[in-house]
Amino acid sequence: MFFIRASFNIGALSGEFIDNLDSIILNQKEILIVTISTWADCCRFKPFQLENVQDSSKNHKNKPLKIIIAGAGEVGYHLIEDLYSENVEIFVTDNDPEVLEKLKADYQVQTELANIIDSSYLNRDHLEDADLFLAITNSDETNMIACKMAAEAGVKKTICRIRQVDFSSADKEFALDTFGIDVVINPISIVAEELYNLVLVPNVVDSHRFMEGSASLAGYNITEHASILNKSYGEIAEDLENNFFQIAIIQRNAIPIVPSKDERIELGDIVYFYCRTTAYQALRRYLGYTQRHLQVKRVFINGGGPLGVNLAKRLEASNIEVRIIENDIKRSHQISEILGKTWVLNFDGTDKKQLIAAGIEYADYFFSLTGNDQVNLSACLIAAQHEVERTLCLVKQPELIPILSQKTPISLGICPRLLTARHLARFIQDSTVFSYFSIGITKFEVLELNLDESTPCLGISLQDLQLPGDVRIGFIKRNNELIIPTGDNSLLAGDSILLTLHRMERDQTLRYFKPGHTKK
Repeated sequence: MFFIRASFNIGALSGEFIDNLDSIILNQKEILIVTISTWADCCRFKPFQLENVQDSSKNHKNKPLKIIIAGAGEVGYHLIEDLYSENVEIFVTDNDPEVLEKLKADYQVQTELANIIDSSYLNRDHLEDADLFLAITNSDETNMIACKMAAEAGVKKTICRIRQVDFSSADKEFALDTFGIDVVINPISIVAEELYNLVLVPNVVDSHRFMEGSASLAGYNITEHASILNKSYGEIAEDLENNFFQIAIIQRNAIPIVPSKDERIELGDIVYFYCRTTAYQALRRYLGYTQRHLQVKRVFINGGGPLGVNLAKRLEASNIEVRIIENDIKRSHQISEILGKTWVLNFDGTDKKQLIAAGIEYADYFFSLTGNDQVNLSACLIAAQHEVERTLCLVKQPELIPILSQKTPISLGICPRLLTARHLARFIQDSTVFSYFSIGITKFEVLELNLDESTPCLGISLQDLQLPGDVRIGFIKRNNELIIPTGDNSLLAGDSILLTLHRMERDQTLRYFKPGHTKK
């Protein structure tokens, strides 16, 4: 597989070639790039005519999105990492000078040392033309007050991180309006929902819905039960197409792979599939994950904090037996009053004898969700040693996630800060992008675009459109019908499309779809 990324102006070409360097500059107007006419085809080279799309830097320079981030902790840092290469202007405010210095050194963003609820800061002129204000400090009260003051100062949209404050459904709308909050982000709910979905659909490590819920992306962990294990992409391509499935990307040892026809599916791979949402179970059956693998009867949760209790509530509602382990006796009594069906066990979750006495060998899932990474790792390793098939470990460092799944018996690592930052990034997209999803721990993402009469690439066959090297169109939705694209398809006004692409190729790719960029 050959990868090429290029940035250029018409008449002057400068290429940044990475990965396997095998490219030829023909002249100032052409460059050889990797193209695929159908998902089943292997890669081939074909000249791309730069005249097809006018250069955005000369004709339609988009005004960057102005974002103010209040709180430069771990969530803020991961969010800035995601946004740094986008067309955004980022201002970061925090009261910790060391955190701000690190941000300036790593990303050269504009920073200010200030108290975010200080009226002298929030009344400044630069807030008036801000597109988005994110209050993501560790204090719910600070975030709510900051959003209120930012909204009054003229910020167009506010997003507030709230972990503990709870609004009843009757008061929520009034309370949010009072504080000028447009969107609430609750990290505990985000992570609990993610973990709950993992229990409901075993072997799925990631998923998202697009196109008004009609299309889904599902990342499956390839186990020894998978029917496609050790098969090449070329061997299964026809079956996939006949069943209306598409492979978007393969994640192997934390490395993303855009599969060629010779690429084989290996044990431990995470394979991301596009499918109709109504065919979710059909995809499971195709992969060989039968009803036996769907049965979840008993779940152990180590850690009775807010996250553990939130997850237990969701599992209780699905009639799954839950046993929650909490080392603090007072907290154990509190949990027993909150949860009606859950067994509350008061002992250290790393105590092997106690775990055996509690029936750990009969668990289908074991989650360790304490605030201590070392405790979580130890507890999950003990559970795996006692043949618990699925163990999930909460970690603060996202770098540990690929290490856990590749080098230990632990099934999956979950980083709350990373999940929260990824969730926040969905609200911060180019106006061309209708929906966004970041794929796992890769730098690949899925963009949902809605096309209209002003889209410049209408009427051009996909094989002639020649999108940048790693870019794939997963689905086209036309008149409520999903279409698997081939090189002969053309895009029409009113279509919605799903693009899979590397983050570094986003700006170059979106030039093809931005209104006002006309063909010559």
